[in-house]
Amino acid sequence: MADTADVTAAVAALALAGKAQQFSEDEAKRIAALREMLPAALEAAAAEEPVGASLWGVDLLSGGGSGERDLRVDVVLAKFLRARNGDMEQALAMLIKTLQWRASFDIDGLMDEAFPEDVFGSVGFVFGRDKEGRPVTYNFYGGLDNKMVFGDLDRFLRWRVQLHERGMRSLDFVDVADMVQVHDYAGVGLLSYDGYARAASKATVQLMSDHYPETLATKFFVNVPGWGETIFNLIGRWLSEETKRKFVVASSSTAAAALAQRIDPDSLPDKFRPAAAAAAEPTKTVEEGPTRTDGDSAQSPPSPQPAHLAAAEELVPPTDAPAERAEPAEPCPDTITAAPAEDLPAAEPE
Repeated sequence: MADTADVTAAVAALALAGKAQQFSEDEAKRIAALREMLPAALEAAAAEEPVGASLWGVDLLSGGGSGERDLRVDVVLAKFLRARNGDMEQALAMLIKTLQWRASFDIDGLMDEAFPEDVFGSVGFVFGRDKEGRPVTYNFYGGLDNKMVFGDLDRFLRWRVQLHERGMRSLDFVDVADMVQVHDYAGVGLLSYDGYARAASKATVQLMSDHYPETLATKFFVNVPGWGETIFNLIGRWLSEETKRKFVVASSSTAAAALAQRIDPDSLPDKFRPAAAAAAEPTKTVEEGPTRTDGDSAQSPPSPQPAHLAAAEELVPPTDAPAERAEPAEPCPDTITAAPAEDLPAAEPE
């Protein structure tokens, strides 16, 4: 564990931290210890292959020896610790693997890469923020040409990682340290999950679970057809309550109300804005017959309650690692839809 001075500094920092930087005393001690182990681990990793010390815009070695403590580093390290249930050595190993993967995948170069608009322009984008300031990413899976979108698997994965990275790089790791995702299944058919989508699902799930731990606060599955809700509800019986709280499954009739609870209508894409605006303001019924003068107001219909479902992440832990603490990640659609597994009920530990 870290020495007394580091522990004291870590605990004292809690009083100055932003909303995303609040940790228990035990967690603060583990973070301090992990920070102490990090420089040597990075040096050892770099001896085998080039590896950077920056992750999502945060320099993991910032403040080393300068007397200034960058509390954003604590938040990043906490994600890996939580994904490995507080085990510092496993968390460190996961972090090093992530930094090595980012170097080999050329994440920095990827952010300047262009992808064909006619293929991916309508598949997904980052747009607006939720009521807590979290960036929101959207994915649309209805009417896709699976071969065109997923057929070149390497290209799809680079596009998908770039999309997630754009959201991650808009976090400040002070007050906001995770994201919201909305996955729209309008127009998705039961039989449209083919080999191209299956391969994309499996690969995306693995990348997200291995290298983006604890990065999602909530995932909405909206416009889910009736058969999809049934599958979600069946899978939900085996998922933790913590995971269930982070997933919201909504049909076309409940989607607007579900989104309005978390995202202001003017922060939604046009497709969702009119319906969400209506859902945000209770609709009052007007009684037939003579005008009422007794002061009774009309009653608003009850808001639809979206089905809460959890994620696939808990079902398939990443290879060579213990099951991670579940978090909204990309659920895998082995049982549903045309989209990559990251977005359907099945399994991804993020």
